[in-house]
Amino acid sequence: MIKNYINDLQKYLNEYKDLPIAKNKIEMLLEADQNLQKQEIPFIKLPQLEFTEKEILANLVAYPNIMELESRLLDFREYVIENYGIWHLYSQKWIESLNKFIGDKKVLILMAGNASLGKFLKNTIITDNLDWKGQDVSCPKPWQKVEKLDALAAVKKYADEVDFIVLEWCPDGYEVDNEILMYLRKINWHKNFIVIGEKNGATNSKIFWENASLKEDPLLNIDHGKLDFIDDKVYLVE
Repeated sequence: MIKNYINDLQKYLNEYKDLPIAKNKIEMLLEADQNLQKQEIPFIKLPQLEFTEKEILANLVAYPNIMELESRLLDFREYVIENYGIWHLYSQKWIESLNKFIGDKKVLILMAGNASLGKFLKNTIITDNLDWKGQDVSCPKPWQKVEKLDALAAVKKYADEVDFIVLEWCPDGYEVDNEILMYLRKINWHKNFIVIGEKNGATNSKIFWENASLKEDPLLNIDHGKLDFIDDKVYLVE
């Protein structure tokens, strides 16, 4: 469990008040936490939390615990998971790009978690089976109404009604993503299938990444930056 995380960041903020490369990261995480408490998201994407090797070496004498700070910054995603039930971290700027891409079309969101994405999209059907309850967080607190429905069942139920399907941060090793892909191919569904995750990494199954034909649309990724060691991107599955 991530304990005393925000208190620790506030202490680091005082310690690193004269080092802009650290101060900026800390301030943005504290502001992001304030946003999440109000069921809002940061306006711009959060900064890369790791320091470069050059930055560490240049400041190691003056700040001998800078690598300790970096490690604590990298706990931010885990803190957000445990406290808010949110795995996918993004900004209002990215939401603007996604809404521009989707327009007024109807969207089915799969594996929506606490619906922090669904809240900011138009014309959505938000689904999740909520089987993560009691694992990383004790109880779901959805930002929007979530229909309790398995991802594949949701696709079978709503595919004919929607123009976009968004699969958001499917847990790694769960092959339901590939089952969805195979089903959409079986019914000859040629609309817009968006997958948000880390290719061959923290999300989705190996077989999905092997079978999916992927395209990275610049509009969907320009404001969707890497935060930590997880290099998640937005893919169009063709």
